Amino acid sequence: MAACIATGQPFFGTPVKQGKVVYVAAEGQAGICKRIDAWEIDHGVKIPPNSFSVITEAVHLNNSENLQALCVNLAAHSEANCAIDLLIIDTLNRSLEGDENAAKDMSNFVRGCTEIINRLGCAILLLHHPSKGGTGGARGHSALNGAADIGLEIKNGKKDIFTVKMNAKPPKDDEPAPDLTLQIKIIDLSDGYGLDTQGKPITSLVLEKVDGGMEFLPSTPEAKTTQQRLFETVPGIIGSGQLTRDGIAKGLECVIEDVNSRTLSRALTALLKDGVLSQPSHGLYEVKSPEMDI
Repeated sequence: MAACIATGQPFFGTPVKQGKVVYVAAEGQAGICKRIDAWEIDHGVKIPPNSFSVITEAVHLNNSENLQALCVNLAAHSEANCAIDLLIIDTLNRSLEGDENAAKDMSNFVRGCTEIINRLGCAILLLHHPSKGGTGGARGHSALNGAADIGLEIKNGKKDIFTVKMNAKPPKDDEPAPDLTLQIKIIDLSDGYGLDTQGKPITSLVLEKVDGGMEFLPSTPEAKTTQQRLFETVPGIIGSGQLTRDGIAKGLECVIEDVNSRTLSRALTALLKDGVLSQPSHGLYEVKSPEMDI
């Protein structure tokens, strides 16, 4: 996407508005240059140096000093190379100081992104990890999802093929774009990078569109696991009040049968980690407010 915007090339058939891109590679710095070279070889297009710049270190956007230093550097870059249109942060976790599940840390991160947008007039694309608890959506405090305008999500991974869902958080004023099914393509970079220690060509990856999408055999809907049902049910049992673990277990007796102590403990731990629940005091659980706590 960054390369397409920097060069004006269509993004898998969709026209783009050409612009200046800055990519903050907070992780995977060693492979970023190879990825760029692979894209240029595959498309037969050179990316203008002043259209696509890479920052190969993490910058904590919820740290005031780091944020101000980044804004100064980006402003200087804009003055020398025309205004920045898109800033990509890869990844959120590496660019946030503190705990992504904490309301204060995530809210300050969102505020840092907003300051960059207001000062530079650019868009920001965040790469982030999905929830590990099976509840779906992005990991961390809900302040992030509340501030995002559009959410995309990689789903249904199968070997080297996956689908980019365009409606994880649909745009407010438009219909979401159709889902994209993409597959990995290996590009030989030996002309520029030579061979590895085993004498094999050094390679990198690009993506190409799969026409028709992924094929799945028709089947009946898969039954939800007990853990998934707990993720969906526990917040409703707690409601707007507070409950002990025993109170939650009692409330579950009429809804989900045979919930053992270990399964409930795992569910409560995951819901706390994902920021769905909080513990106002020892032994008590409550549903965390979705509003930002700044």
